[in-house]
Amino acid sequence: MATEIWHDFGEGAPVTIIPVGSGRLEVYANGETLFDRKAEGGAYPDMKRVRAIKAEIRKRMEAAS
Repeated sequence: MATEIWHDFGEGAPVTIIPVGSGRLEVYANGETLFDRKAEGGAYPDMKRVRAIKAEIRKRMEAAS
């Protein structure tokens, strides 16, 4: 997922990806949770979910500019 996000938005994306212990994964944009693997049932996101996360990042970046 990190590669997908950085490929589309570069290093300037307001995103923090945190691999948490015990296989958890959390993605934040401007302090708000966009994805929490544990809260979403423990599975890694499929491409449809990754696209939804990227769309939310894009929306936030456009609103900020």
